[in-house]
Amino acid sequence: MIARTTDLPPALLGDATWWGTLAAARDLGSRGVSVTLASDSRLVPARWSRHVARWVRCPGKGEPERVLEWLLDFGKRSPGYVLYPTSDEIAWLVAANCGKLGSHYRLYSPPVEALACLLDKNRLGRAAVAAGLCAPETWCPGDEGEVLRIAGETRFPLYVKPRTNLFSHGCGKGQRVTQLADLLAAWRSWHSSGRFPQDVVERMPGIERPLIQATYARTDRIFTVDGFIDETGELACTLGCVKVLQLPRGSGPGICFQAAPVPGEIENGLVRLFREIGFFGVFDAEFIEDNGRFLLIDVNPRFYNHMAFEVERGLPLPWLAYLGAVGNREGLRAAVDSARKFRSEQSGPIRYVHRLQLRLLLGAQALTGGMNLEERGRWRRWLADREGRTTEPVYQKGDGWPSAAEWALELYYLVRHPHSSLRRLVMVGPRGTRCSAVSSPRRVKKRRSAWLRRREGELPMR
Repeated sequence: MIARTTDLPPALLGDATWWGTLAAARDLGSRGVSVTLASDSRLVPARWSRHVARWVRCPGKGEPERVLEWLLDFGKRSPGYVLYPTSDEIAWLVAANCGKLGSHYRLYSPPVEALACLLDKNRLGRAAVAAGLCAPETWCPGDEGEVLRIAGETRFPLYVKPRTNLFSHGCGKGQRVTQLADLLAAWRSWHSSGRFPQDVVERMPGIERPLIQATYARTDRIFTVDGFIDETGELACTLGCVKVLQLPRGSGPGICFQAAPVPGEIENGLVRLFREIGFFGVFDAEFIEDNGRFLLIDVNPRFYNHMAFEVERGLPLPWLAYLGAVGNREGLRAAVDSARKFRSEQSGPIRYVHRLQLRLLLGAQALTGGMNLEERGRWRRWLADREGRTTEPVYQKGDGWPSAAEWALELYYLVRHPHSSLRRLVMVGPRGTRCSAVSSPRRVKKRRSAWLRRREGELPMR
């Protein structure tokens, strides 16, 4: 661990299983901020970073009432920490309880209504179009009659997906359907599985009703715009990249990214969108490309998984959020100006590669025939290519223990949960041909039912 000799307020980070949390700990810790990591597990790699001063146990994000109670208790005992969310659930919890938490923490949280707009894909699409951006053609039927009407007025395949992944507890992102009978079955399944906390239902009326969305070609490559905007809307900076490989394939967190420029109309449209709805802070916006158009499909309003890529490219998103939280306007302006200058010089790494995850994926795909020899060779060459700098989210020279912990964690899960570990590596997403837990409504319903029974005490917790 690094000794802290500065008077900077400490920071509290949670959701330590995400690599964005490790990136935030390294960025803040390297600047002299004392970082406390809160997690419900001792095995998380971020805990072992030399930039983490302290680890404390807290409830999991799937228990929002207990998390809020824990945060209030921690804040009362240790006031003055900077608290910034690392997941949608914690972002919602902080925004919805800003009054209570703000008396104990230094926050940089937008209004909860802004989050309700971004995290509800139906409202997000409408707001994006109003701001001059493009969005996928989307319908939100109120009953099965509307589902039938939509099916008769558009072409298959279609995509059925929940309106929000907030408090979804890993139950999937949706299902691609090719005929009317499958469309009705999928819509019924997602509708019946939609259960959310009461405050989410109150702020997002009809959130339990799933969306029907048009499908587009090339959705395996996701164009991503990551950045920061302050509460005035004047200080903003972005960087772009293309997600070229995900785990699970086609519908999971990115493990390989390639740097890409951000078109001016996209950056300006995002700034207009955020100003209109009142959002500020760190964001991760995802687009799919269709015949030259970029269609906004998702916005993550918090720290995100591949954030180390932007930090190493000169956009210190954790530090910007920290400066906003402590009210250092002069420092925030200087940091944004520096990031803009660094971007104009086109410096920094050009690729992001999560090496361990890519090696595991290639090995599993080779064993199961999920990738042909040519495709595996292409990814191995991509992995071995040393031209240009590469960001690796876990291994860092001088801070190697998180990488060792990641190997240990992978072995632990492989031994403890071999079937689910292997399925994650061999499955493909909703656009592929393999059956996966992400795209099967029957499996999603079964998993949600089991989770609810565990929550109510009918089954033991895992």
